[in-house]
Amino acid sequence: MDTETVKKNANRTEEEIQEELIRRQKRKETITSILPVVGLVVLVVLFTVLTKGQFIGMDNLKLLVNQCFTMCVIVVGGAFLYSIGGLDMAIGAIMALSATVLTLAFNAGVPFVISFLIGVVVSVACMSVTAFIRNYLKVTPFIASLCMMNICQGLVLTAIASTGRIVFNYSQAAWVDDTVTKIITLVLLIFVGYVLFNYTSIGKSLKAIGGNATAARISGIKVEKMVFIAYAIVGITIAIGGLFTVVRSGVADNTLGTGLNLNVMTAIVLGGFPLTGGANAKFHAPLIGALTVTVLTNGLGLLGQANAMGYAIKGLLFIIVVASTYEKSKGKLIS
Repeated sequence: MDTETVKKNANRTEEEIQEELIRRQKRKETITSILPVVGLVVLVVLFTVLTKGQFIGMDNLKLLVNQCFTMCVIVVGGAFLYSIGGLDMAIGAIMALSATVLTLAFNAGVPFVISFLIGVVVSVACMSVTAFIRNYLKVTPFIASLCMMNICQGLVLTAIASTGRIVFNYSQAAWVDDTVTKIITLVLLIFVGYVLFNYTSIGKSLKAIGGNATAARISGIKVEKMVFIAYAIVGITIAIGGLFTVVRSGVADNTLGTGLNLNVMTAIVLGGFPLTGGANAKFHAPLIGALTVTVLTNGLGLLGQANAMGYAIKGLLFIIVVASTYEKSKGKLIS
C-alpha cells in the first residue's frame, strides 16, 4: 500500500469506512444470489442448443419433473439441517431403510397411510440418533452421519438378503406416482418450509445456532432441542422422498438413494447456501441448486455422458465452489 493510499484511509471517518464495508457486503450478497440463477439459465440454454431442442421437449420436461422431485423434497428439509452446519452423509442410506420398512409393512397388508407413517418414524428415529450423538457424545456431525449410514446400509442388506430386493405393490398406490400428486406435494412442502424457515422461531433459532451456537445459547435458545428439531424435519422429508422413489421404481433395495448425498451437498453449494449455515442461509438457495444438479444430470444423459461424466463434473463443481468460498485463514467456509 503506497503513502497516498495510507493518508487517504487515515482521513476517512469511521462512518465512511463502515458504509464502504456495508456496500461491499451488499455487493457480495447480490452476486451470491444472482450467480446460481445465471448458472441455471446458462445450463438450460447450453443443453437446449447441444440437444437441438430435445432438452425442452415435452417428454423431457416431464422427465425433469420426476428427476428433480425427490431432491427438491429432500433439500426443503436439508435447508433446516444445513442452516446449523449439519453436514450429513446418511441421507441416502436412511431413505433406503425408510422405503424398505415402508414396503415391507405395505406388502404385509398394513394400510398405506400407516405404512408411510412407519417409514417416517424410522427416518426420524435414525436422524434423531445422529442428533443425539452430535449433542451429547460431542462427535462431529459428519462422522456421526457416516456411522449412521453404515448402520442403515447394513439393515437394508439384512432385510433384502434372501431376495436381493423387495417389490413394492405398485398397483395399489399408483396414484402416488402421478405428476399432479407430486406437484401438489412439492408446492405444499415448499410453502410450509418457507414459512417455518423465515417466519417462525424454528428457522430463526437454527440460523442463530449456525452463526454462533454459544451466542445462541446465551440468548436463551435451547440449542440441543433445536438441533433435534432440525434433524427431525429432514427425517420427515427423507421419508416422503423415499415413498415417492420406491413407488416410482417399484422396488426397495440397497441401490435406493445411491448418489443422493453428493447430489444434495452439491445442490446446497451450487445454490449459494453456506455449508456452515448462519444468517446468510436462504431457503430458496438449495432449491435452485437442486434444479441445477437435475438439469446437469439430465442434459449429460441426453448427450450420452450421464455415467461417464456426471459424477466427475458434479464432484469438480463441488470442489471449485467450496474452494472459492473457503476462508483459509480462519479454517471455515465464508458465510
